[in-house]
Amino acid sequence: MKKFFALLKVSVKSMLLSSTNARGRSKKKAVSGVGAVVLIAFLGLYLSGLYSSMLMGVLAPVHMEVLVFIFMGMAALVGGLMFTTFAVKGVVFGGKDNDLLLSMPVSSTMLMASRVSAIYLENLLFAFFVLVPAGAVCAFMTQSGVGHSLLFWVRLIVAVLALPLLDTALSVLLGALVAFLSAKVSRGALGQNIVMALYMVAVFWFVFHLNGMIEGLAANAAGVKQSLSWAAPLLWMGDGIMGDWGFLLAFAACCIVPFVLVVFGLGRVYRQAVTAFAARSARNDYRLSAQSASGQNKALLAKEAKRFFGTPMYMWNSGTGLIMLVAAGVAALVMKDDLREFIAMMGGDFPAALAVAVVMGFSLSMCAIAAPSISLEGKYLWILREAPVGEGTLIWIKAGFQLLLSVPCTIIAGVCLASALQISLWEGTVLLAAALLFNVAHAAFGMLVGLAFPKLDAVNETVIIKQSLATTLGIFVPMAAVGACALLYWLGGMLAPWAAPALPVALLVVLAVVCAAVLARRGPAMLQAL
Repeated sequence: MKKFFALLKVSVKSMLLSSTNARGRSKKKAVSGVGAVVLIAFLGLYLSGLYSSMLMGVLAPVHMEVLVFIFMGMAALVGGLMFTTFAVKGVVFGGKDNDLLLSMPVSSTMLMASRVSAIYLENLLFAFFVLVPAGAVCAFMTQSGVGHSLLFWVRLIVAVLALPLLDTALSVLLGALVAFLSAKVSRGALGQNIVMALYMVAVFWFVFHLNGMIEGLAANAAGVKQSLSWAAPLLWMGDGIMGDWGFLLAFAACCIVPFVLVVFGLGRVYRQAVTAFAARSARNDYRLSAQSASGQNKALLAKEAKRFFGTPMYMWNSGTGLIMLVAAGVAALVMKDDLREFIAMMGGDFPAALAVAVVMGFSLSMCAIAAPSISLEGKYLWILREAPVGEGTLIWIKAGFQLLLSVPCTIIAGVCLASALQISLWEGTVLLAAALLFNVAHAAFGMLVGLAFPKLDAVNETVIIKQSLATTLGIFVPMAAVGACALLYWLGGMLAPWAAPALPVALLVVLAVVCAAVLARRGPAMLQAL
């Protein structure tokens, strides 16, 4: 077991930790790992707290709390698949240290088990922050005593430990399929992007139809449960948490058996699979063809676009905020009557412009495109450095690519939201100007942290995009700036009406100017030092 835990430690570090090129900086490793844990915990708490409360408000009066755990179990399962399926491709089958680990005196099954266990721990983290808060909400809002006994929490913890096993087994199988397609098809990224696009469409469809679904639950909760017979394991989990130990044991077996089969089944062919995927990805088909000429800036922008749209992990982690932003604008136009009615119910003091600004700022904060761009160059950064292009040009092209994507999405969403909520022309203008200033500050700051905390020796792009310190800072520091702007809006409103929008805009002007100036002055030297 000593070998297994040593391998597991390496795999967990690959999943959750990353460092800079400087050696011995354990604090930076810790901050990076904590940032990844905080992000997963925040998403789980947000989803569970919001939707569990909405569901309990409808289901508690009819004593159908079991549906809360069924739906939250589905959320944990689907969310875990989204987080780890593409990570499996990089961590389990595409790690750069596979050759070294496979040459050690350990069996391929043990190596496979350690890698899969690291995936399990990430799924366990998300499942914990989805199911446990749902249990707390049920205990607080129930009308039938759910959650008021110690055995309830024991059964809930058993479900929390078991569900990630099933999630991990499905993630590994899907990740193996993704790795096979990526090695087999020359444009494997296209297929991965299509899969993620379909997933996002399903998520947005669920969100837009949530109110109707909740009304249907209130009218026929028992019928809804019967219609979910296709998800029998989750039904067993829900009934088991509510008190049926037989169903709970059946659910645990349904999770453990696939996990064991995947570990031992793929473990027997792990060496052959890793070798085959590496051999296919190393192949190059050279074709002679005419090359089009273009300017330096156009060529560098095309290079950035090819990496962004050709790397599903990069696109769907760094571009989801922009998708959410545009989707929010379109949804606001579609549901404008409901939104206006809601604002009218809140009274004249409801700051619609502030709410729109916070939504836009939160979505734009997740657009961390520039922050990981330097690290994604990896060991080939020297090729870009040897190109007949100045360091300043390289830096601003990378920051400008983020602006090239974020600015049009910001304008579209801002116009749609302002129109749907009937925000006045001057407020809409100030709102859009503030969002554009935020974009400039975010891109420049992301580029700075990418240069300050590079990770050029990462085993795969997953570590850079999901867990690197640069990406963590590139998301959470802008979120903190959005919170500071909201606080200034509130403080300004206490002073004078004109100060409410003026103070946040002034802060964004300062941030944009300072970040751009520091990047212009220090950026080239920081790039030369890499």
